[in-house]
Amino acid sequence: MDIIKQTTTIQNKLGLHTRATIKLVELVNSFDATITIRHQGKQADADSVLGLMVLETCFGQEIEIIAKGNQAREAIDAVTKLIEDKFLEEE
Repeated sequence: MDIIKQTTTIQNKLGLHTRATIKLVELVNSFDATITIRHQGKQADADSVLGLMVLETCFGQEIEIIAKGNQAREAIDAVTKLIEDKFLEEE
């Protein structure tokens, strides 16, 4: 099983705060893939709200998204789009 990695930058002003994290977890759970997020030496499973909150990401910081599983490519593309679209919170 291939592992896919992609780096992206947090685009929304509040980073991975509670609402954004819940959206990310819900999205990740819709795919047959395991997603991990890495940030400044820490990592968390993307299906864990608490784990993602511990990463303490802020606007403008880079994160690495790691995916493996049957829908790894689709999942990583969707997660990247959600982040780049500012979690659909800002106009």
